Amino acid sequence: MSPILLYGLVVAGDFLGALASYFFKGAAAGFGSIMGLIKSKSVWIGGVIYLVAFANNVFLMKFLDYSVVYALASITYIFTMILANRLLHEKITKRKMAGVAAIILGAVLLANG
Repeated sequence: MSPILLYGLVVAGDFLGALASYFFKGAAAGFGSIMGLIKSKSVWIGGVIYLVAFANNVFLMKFLDYSVVYALASITYIFTMILANRLLHEKITKRKMAGVAAIILGAVLLANG
């Protein structure tokens, strides 16, 4: 399988993980009881998306090193910051940008190592 496709699947799975967390955030806002959480549409949507991201990671470990797949999962933090900014109107600070730069550098080092 093409390395470009494999790394593209890593990035897609990371985006799905961030998107799932967005839905969990929505469920947390309306959290009042365990039964309310179980009945929450946001929990179920986030859970299904997270399950797809998990299955994607399991598939990828057939072709890529475990240490690479899970280290590159840190890219999820980048997508999380972008989604939080766009959908929840959270601010992107210089400190957050420095963290993203460190994550990108680490991901590049791992992918090329």
